[in-house]
Amino acid sequence: MKRLLPVSAVVALCLIIPATALCQSPPVNPDVSLIASDLKPTELHASFIPDDPGIPDQMLDVMRISQLHYHEGSDLLRSGQSAKARAAFNVAVDTILKSDWDLRSTPVLNKYFQDLIQRIQKDESRYLRPNEEVEEAPEPAVVDELESLDLIPINVDPSLRDVVQADLANTRYDIPVTLNESVLKSLNFWLNTGQKYFRDALMRSGRYKEMIQKTFKEASIPLDVMYLAQVESLFKTNALSRKQAKGMWQFGKATAIRYGLRVDGYIDERSDPEKSTRAAARYLNDLYGMFKDWNLVLAAYNWGEGRVQRLVEKSGLNDFWDMMDLRRNFPKETQNHVPLIMASIILARNPERYGFPTQLDPPLVFDRVHIPRPIELRAAAKALEIPLPRLKELNPELRGHNTPFSYPGYHLKVPDGLGPSLEQKLSSLPTAKPEPARPSFAGRHRVRPGETLSRIASLYRTTVSALLKANGLKSTGSLRAGMWLSVPLNKQLSSNTSTSNSKVPAQPQRTLHPRDQQATARR
Repeated sequence: MKRLLPVSAVVALCLIIPATALCQSPPVNPDVSLIASDLKPTELHASFIPDDPGIPDQMLDVMRISQLHYHEGSDLLRSGQSAKARAAFNVAVDTILKSDWDLRSTPVLNKYFQDLIQRIQKDESRYLRPNEEVEEAPEPAVVDELESLDLIPINVDPSLRDVVQADLANTRYDIPVTLNESVLKSLNFWLNTGQKYFRDALMRSGRYKEMIQKTFKEASIPLDVMYLAQVESLFKTNALSRKQAKGMWQFGKATAIRYGLRVDGYIDERSDPEKSTRAAARYLNDLYGMFKDWNLVLAAYNWGEGRVQRLVEKSGLNDFWDMMDLRRNFPKETQNHVPLIMASIILARNPERYGFPTQLDPPLVFDRVHIPRPIELRAAAKALEIPLPRLKELNPELRGHNTPFSYPGYHLKVPDGLGPSLEQKLSSLPTAKPEPARPSFAGRHRVRPGETLSRIASLYRTTVSALLKANGLKSTGSLRAGMWLSVPLNKQLSSNTSTSNSKVPAQPQRTLHPRDQQATARR
């Protein structure tokens, strides 16, 4: 039977310290009062310690302490104090993981621990607002900024041409690099208005440069093509464009699936640096097989191979720069895209000449641990004694609280040098259960000065009313520059994408057929 404090003892404590949380309910935030009122008072603090008279007293004390911290976190969460709630939940989990008992050899404690984790997940799913959940935090993709970039009025310093011409004469590039007015204006942009963008991205590229070069070499992709990611995403693994292309290589969902990446509610491998780089190498190889010209490959990567192929057939030309002279050619974003990549290659190959750093971020170093079954990330971080954000940073492809379900071959990346007992620590953790369904969101949007809800709705093919509802806004007048909006998923578009994806082979195809070209366009 359960060992509980006598009622008289509880009453006595209330008389002595009437202001403590032991006897008073925390203030309830009006925003969540309706949710909290759904629960009966007895349910709010119901015990979930296993009813087993054989539990040792010391183990029972550990469960009680853990349960008290869980209830504290649950109360804080209902009252709107999410940061304090997470701290209390962490203590509840730590109490079990740092106890003297091994979960694998003590089924009763393991059962309690699994129940604790599921209760925490359920509370977070129920009471946290969408922007408070422990999930990925997509960043805007630079391609959205470049789409509206007007390079035409940029005046170029005449001396810049002389410097670049000297570079072209003395540097052996991996792909043909052309110096013309568009490339010079792109150089001028990176050196002035876009200097911080370029500097930050160049530094960040050091984390992935060795891995990208190794992957590209194995796939026979010219190494300079890696600076495609400089323009696409600034080498950010969670970059998300308005058109829902994602990751360092800005894959659309259909193309990602076609090239072997898994994209679902638990994992989005477009954000996995290594797997997405291998997919990008295969895609670039297929594009080169189609166009035999790296400038057209880069244009097709941005605009879609089907559109570029039709322009080639219609114009009879097979040179990007010749096509740029046509009256009707590429959209503005693609017209900027290729020159900006050319400029990025020139600057990245000789950074010191243009005032950029030569000391880049060090390569990411980590170990991989095979995870044959889903586990809860919070518990994994505690077992490994590392912060949860650090674990998420190493595994940006994970979208929620767990490692992915139905993925027996998944490898979790962990900090290097944690010791030989690593797999044993993680194997002792309980199997995670599927998380409750959550509202589907296409992403987040930061409001710019002068933007309206109708404009934002049209960008994401949703409605003003859907944006108002998703963000708890009462009227369009509530919009403020700088605020973040959660963008609801367009269910019709999602359904159409799912339907088209079902026709796309899971394994990459080495030959692109005309009937597939439109379906595989990235945007």
